[in-house]
Amino acid sequence: MNILLFIKDFELGSKVSSSCVDFGYNVEFCDEKTSPDDFVEKSILAIIDLDESVFFSVGLVSELKRHGLKIIASMEELKARDLKKIKAAGCDLVLPKSSLVKNLPKLINELIV
Repeated sequence: MNILLFIKDFELGSKVSSSCVDFGYNVEFCDEKTSPDDFVEKSILAIIDLDESVFFSVGLVSELKRHGLKIIASMEELKARDLKKIKAAGCDLVLPKSSLVKNLPKLINELIV
């Protein structure tokens, strides 16, 4: 099973990827050109860095949700208006970045297992 990472920040991507691999999942890094149709069949979870403007997209979240993926998003600073839009699009969980890496094993366990 794959976990899709929509993360450009190298340090954050490394930490999240390492945690996912430790949990026994394959990781696939995605960029703004990646089409969900290319990989979604083997994937169960998407983790999105909403601080990257190319990934802060209601369309991306909706498309991933339409394919049945669980979605965790993170932002440096959570803003109520942004939170409402992303949650309405289908995001299962939005967290501060500091909380994402620290709690990822628990979150994966709760959302997937």
